[in-house]
Amino acid sequence: MSKLLEERLNACAKFDDNKYYTEFQSYYNIVAQVHSVVLTVRNVYVLRVWRGSSFGPKHLKERREAQMFHIDKEMFGSYIVPPDIQVMRIIERFGKSDLIEIVVYDDHIETVKKLKSLDFVAIKNVHAYVKGDNLTMTLHGGNGGKHDRGIWVVPENSVNLNFQRMKTQCAEWLLIVQSDPNEYRKFGISDSDESNSDVTLIQKDLDENQIAKACNKIVIGDHISVDYFQQSSKCNYHFLTHAHSEHCRGINAKFPHKVYCSKETAKILNLIVGEPLPEDTIQPLDLNIPYKFENFQVTAIDANHCPGAVMFVFQGPLIDEIAGGPILCTGDFRAEASYMRQFENEKLGWVKDISFARIYLDNTYFSVDVAFTSREISEQLLQKEIMNHPDADIVLPLHQLGQERIIENLSYRIYEPIFVYPEKLAIGKVLGFFYEYGIANQKRQIQVVEKREWTMPDALGKPIIVIEVTQVDHLYGGASESDPNIRVPCSDHSSREEILKFLECFQFNEIYPTSKSYSKAEFKTMMQAGKTFTEKNLEKQLELHSFVEKTPEIRIPGRFHRSDYPEGEWRDDQEEYMVGDLDEWEEGPPETVPEPMVRRKNLKRRRIKSI
Repeated sequence: MSKLLEERLNACAKFDDNKYYTEFQSYYNIVAQVHSVVLTVRNVYVLRVWRGSSFGPKHLKERREAQMFHIDKEMFGSYIVPPDIQVMRIIERFGKSDLIEIVVYDDHIETVKKLKSLDFVAIKNVHAYVKGDNLTMTLHGGNGGKHDRGIWVVPENSVNLNFQRMKTQCAEWLLIVQSDPNEYRKFGISDSDESNSDVTLIQKDLDENQIAKACNKIVIGDHISVDYFQQSSKCNYHFLTHAHSEHCRGINAKFPHKVYCSKETAKILNLIVGEPLPEDTIQPLDLNIPYKFENFQVTAIDANHCPGAVMFVFQGPLIDEIAGGPILCTGDFRAEASYMRQFENEKLGWVKDISFARIYLDNTYFSVDVAFTSREISEQLLQKEIMNHPDADIVLPLHQLGQERIIENLSYRIYEPIFVYPEKLAIGKVLGFFYEYGIANQKRQIQVVEKREWTMPDALGKPIIVIEVTQVDHLYGGASESDPNIRVPCSDHSSREEILKFLECFQFNEIYPTSKSYSKAEFKTMMQAGKTFTEKNLEKQLELHSFVEKTPEIRIPGRFHRSDYPEGEWRDDQEEYMVGDLDEWEEGPPETVPEPMVRRKNLKRRRIKSI
């Protein structure tokens, strides 16, 4: 560590947690650990840090926190630097009063873009001042300069005693959350102090222990099925929301019924199912145009998931007779802000005026209350990671369908061809994507490989950097020493917050989650988001869903168990899974293998167990 950085650290390490609330209309220095960097909806960059401790003095806490600027759901845009899973859980459970949020301007923006969650930083000359009704922390100007204002990463082996104490505090709490997810004590409060504290301890909602199975087979009356295809089906009409294999399972050359889907899906369905389909089997639908059938009509609208993914709006006398009003089937969808804006204009504004009797809802990530990075930011993060490794070959493991736009945009922006494996390349060409802008880079090659099949070569002629474009590891844990792959957060499913904002747009009576099991607490939250929510209707709907107590886990030596894996990673053997980016697992052997074992051992499996 340079002498100048050491001097800066010595100045910043004098920060006193118990005097934080006295930093008012002043400048102060601080050393802390990075939680994340956020870009707000107004394009303001905010650095979020913590110190593994509560702040004081206690008599000022309530007044200062009432004034303190913190990012809320309306302000949040996307993550520039996503939080590590453990530090995210700590702040999520114990509150933002343990988080310092510093608005950064000027040259400091480029500095914070290069940070990583869990970096330790020394920050000099943070300005604490009142702006409007808020006490705001800002950092402006350039690094260094007259006031030596700036942000510097601190090596973890620094010998500064105050820094090491703060580092130890953070490490202890990260370890507690990692090893004991039920630990709810507040930072810095000993057992003897808890009875005197005014901190409200988090209580587990009893409704979280009441679970219902997902509605993963959508059949409307005896007439219409959605994403459910059986040779023996008695339904007259079969609709497909998109071409991920777990949704179109059962479609093959022998399927005796017509399948209605978007034009893009129709173009690639032969490639997805692996065999030519009879010409009259696939019936393509234009978007935003109502198609009339016998006693009902259907309109396909963009779902913002993968190419060709749509939602279906069912209306008409038959639908009214079956459900009591129109039905919305979302399929898989991503309700990010850019997508939701189309419900405010003529293109899709009409959907908001419908009073739906029923919504079949993709709830893949609803159980995880984490803000997701926008696709635009995900593209920027991917480009940054690639540019950080100019002399290494880059490998991007991706499924057969998905992320086509990101790969095309990447090739265009870095002006290098990206080499895509044949099956995915064929689908991309049919859909009109192009991955070979620019000229070949003589120092490296960027290639997209099949996610299920590719393995790292034993003999490496040059460095290979594997970058996984996935949301799963940012929710359930990231890379480790044994798994050094770089993760770029990106989701084609909606976050919990995005689902709730989506539901807030609509009037509806019933919701049927379709992707994974859900708790009674989660179901109540979904229902309460609707425009026409009433407690009376909620009680009625709760009776229609078969909630049961979570079954106590019986541990058998040598077997995998639910509690061995992060929350959300385990799925019951008897339901059809929808786990993050594992949408395209092939059919496997007839026996059913526990999902976590499949993930660890890279096996293939059947998606449904016979009951």
